[in-house]
Amino acid sequence: MKIAVFYENIWDGVRETGAGMGETLRAFKAAGMELLYISADSWKRDGKALAPILRDLEMGVEGMHAFLDFPKGAAEKDARAAVELALEAGAGNLLIVPGFLSTGNSARDAGRMLDGMRMAAACGKEKGLPVLMEDFDGIFAPYNCMAGLKYFLDRIPDLGCAFDTGNFVTFREDELEAFDLFADRIRTLHLKDRCATPRHERDAAFCRADQTKCYCCAVGSGEIRIKEILRRLEERAYPGNVIVELYCCDARYVLDDLLSSVQWLRANLS
Repeated sequence: MKIAVFYENIWDGVRETGAGMGETLRAFKAAGMELLYISADSWKRDGKALAPILRDLEMGVEGMHAFLDFPKGAAEKDARAAVELALEAGAGNLLIVPGFLSTGNSARDAGRMLDGMRMAAACGKEKGLPVLMEDFDGIFAPYNCMAGLKYFLDRIPDLGCAFDTGNFVTFREDELEAFDLFADRIRTLHLKDRCATPRHERDAAFCRADQTKCYCCAVGSGEIRIKEILRRLEERAYPGNVIVELYCCDARYVLDDLLSSVQWLRANLS
């Protein structure tokens, strides 16, 4: 398993602190980061400047994530464009978030998401690029729980799973039970840890379906049983990578927390 980090989280810290992107990525590589994980929007904006830095560091792109709003009109051409962009970046997979439910049109919206993801998975298969879905932690995402994500995966055999350890908190579902349910379909893993109280002044809260709050924190420092998930990955000879994710962390401290997450992971991966 190789360790990757969300580029958007690094970018937030670089923008806040004024650090250079090249020197920051070099420091992360020294700590154990081997790959970068990036959104389609970020690659469009920063790819030309970022590509030579990655080449110099001999650092690849683990995967790309993209929002394609199928209920609001995203179509096959958009799916094909996302696949081509991921291939241009050298990404090993493409995660698609296919939109959200609107009031009064839930069945229609879910049907359009299903059709869109089926089409996107076919486009990816045609180009040899795995297309994935995750357990997105949004109240209006019908794939924000075990049953919802399973609905899509059961109906699209060519679709893989990007498993997010910290997103099943939306309905207080057990992350280990979820891991076992999706283990055979997991192609990449987002490592997100959660805690009950903020670690920094400007950490943003995530509101669960029951209106209680939780927060993101450095990987290995919170309540999500990430050590157990890593052990289960090793038992299954998991062929993919792990990705540190720290959205909603106070930008003044996100680089430190990302770095400590990478260091914790390196110490806990055999």
